[in-house]
Amino acid sequence: MAGPGPPLIELAGVGRVYRRAGARGRGVATRALSDVTLRIERGEFVAVMGPSGSGKSTLMNILGCLDRPTAGAYRFRGRDVGRLRPDELAALRRESFGFVFQSYNLIGSATARENVELPSAYAGLRRMQRADRAERLLRAFGLGGRLGHRPRALSGGEQQRVAIARALMNGGQVILADEPTGALDSKNGEDVLGVLAGLASGGHTVVVITHDPEVAAWAERRIELLDGRVVADRKTPARERPGAGAGFVRTGGMPAAGVAQAPSSLGVAVEWLQTTFASLRANLLRGSRLRTALTVLSVTVGVWSVVAMLSVVQGGYEAGVEAVSRAGADSMWIRPGSPFSDRRSTPVRLTVSDAEAIAGLDNVRGVEATLSGRLTLRRGDRQTEATVSGTTPDRLAIRGWTLARGVFLSERDSADNEPVVVIGAGIRDDLFPTDAAVGEHVLLGGTPFLVKGVLVRFARRGSVAADSRDREVLVPLGTAQALLFGREDLDSVTVYAADPKRLGQTARAVGDLLARRHGHRGFMLEADIGLRIGFTTVERLLSALIGAVGAISLFVGGMGVTSVMLVSVAERTREIGIRMATGARRRDILRQFLLEAVAVTFAGGVLGTALGFASRFVFEAFDVPAGLSPWFVFAALGCAVGTGLAAGIVPARRAAGLDPVAALAR
Repeated sequence: MAGPGPPLIELAGVGRVYRRAGARGRGVATRALSDVTLRIERGEFVAVMGPSGSGKSTLMNILGCLDRPTAGAYRFRGRDVGRLRPDELAALRRESFGFVFQSYNLIGSATARENVELPSAYAGLRRMQRADRAERLLRAFGLGGRLGHRPRALSGGEQQRVAIARALMNGGQVILADEPTGALDSKNGEDVLGVLAGLASGGHTVVVITHDPEVAAWAERRIELLDGRVVADRKTPARERPGAGAGFVRTGGMPAAGVAQAPSSLGVAVEWLQTTFASLRANLLRGSRLRTALTVLSVTVGVWSVVAMLSVVQGGYEAGVEAVSRAGADSMWIRPGSPFSDRRSTPVRLTVSDAEAIAGLDNVRGVEATLSGRLTLRRGDRQTEATVSGTTPDRLAIRGWTLARGVFLSERDSADNEPVVVIGAGIRDDLFPTDAAVGEHVLLGGTPFLVKGVLVRFARRGSVAADSRDREVLVPLGTAQALLFGREDLDSVTVYAADPKRLGQTARAVGDLLARRHGHRGFMLEADIGLRIGFTTVERLLSALIGAVGAISLFVGGMGVTSVMLVSVAERTREIGIRMATGARRRDILRQFLLEAVAVTFAGGVLGTALGFASRFVFEAFDVPAGLSPWFVFAALGCAVGTGLAAGIVPARRAAGLDPVAALAR
């Protein structure tokens, strides 16, 4: 069948020596092939014979680009194979060779159709195209009813026909069969040899490795090896070949090999997602389910601990902000007067417009304008003294107070100088021990005032807090100016910072603003910076502690993922060899194991995040402050994916670096 141009396969003086470590560090050399020179033309059916250890399998591995010779030259279609890089060898295996092994070498977690599709997936054929071609190939071999069966559900003969269909998936220009009938009974073995003979007569080049003369008799050419050398190379007459002219399966009935096309960017993304999902489903869900479940569990625990502790930190921070806000760590007080640095300044007259100007500054979440004094409240024969404060309607929201009953002061109350009042729980106890108070009147400065609302009790009676806020009496600012104190200037302005950490910066901005408005610094600005600094320090220490614990949890989970993935690589070494034999590049293997690690950790991240959010209710049941923020989700999933990448890189690199021949030998 020789034609114009170079032969399909040409070996010139090929030798292969294996070296292994010996005693005392000395290398031991084993010569598998020596000075092998031969040519194989397109369409030949060749049998390579020889006893065990003669070098048959080594020769097949070199022909199939799974191994490299240590001496001589191997050319395929005139191309020097020895000069090709690993990915170029993978492309050559993918595009030109198909392997049929004695032990079938099917991936146990994949169905018959998925096993057949494998070479074209690495060739970039679209999913629908390769599924259609794989189905047609299997039907051509009489396996139309076994498409969804996995190898363990197939007989030996059916598995070998699946392997042959896989070898033909990308066209199978050269079929390399290593003892294809060694594990079959005589009937199935004859069927397989008939298929190979039919493929050869249809134009495929078939090379069968065997030690059995009856198998070699089916080939039109017989090459015999002994001790790594070619000792015979002769033709087999047609009359001596059992399959000659028998009309076995031929390529005329086979579907044409698929050709990878360049889809759109969206098509590439969709195809990649579909292929990745199918691979993950086969390897993670159909494979070792217990291993996958334990890995997911380890990551779930790690992420759950991180989210739970973050929620505790957030809750503690929010509770701390509220506490220090009550203590004044987020606020500053401005009063008329001469500061210690400038006693000659005339005290300013603070006005409502000053408060409005301050409210427009950065980091200011609220401003209270206050005019207050000690007055007596009467109701019938009951009376009590309290600090009465004229204030603005937003005081309730700024301080986060709530009403036990009634409503708060309004803008209209202040504008119309309405005689209305909101009292604390302590005042209500003094003046209205048995009544609801709301809707009743009290005398304030000799003027009847309507009680509009009662504040929620702040603390237990007798505490310091109860003697302060629970005895608050609030009136509209306009009413206080017109009816109670007879002046418009304010006693004080209280400024609340949105971020307590920036209180010092905000205080400087407020001071500069008032100095510009009044032309001098005739005011005193007070802020409890020490309390703020202490709170910030505690917050940082707590965050660092929780972060360290969370990092340790993730590290432990990551080590679990690494160990499980390393075990997975060891268990799936043969699978890796099969994938490499069908054309997988090193980066394909690397990507697959990385994706598996990321998929497992992502699943653990989702479960851990859900558990972390659910833990909030448990914390709250035990009065532990807990808070949640949307960024927790992204942080948790980011940690999970990062853990997967970090934990999967070593196993993935180990898998990608395996030698195909060594991997297939496992």
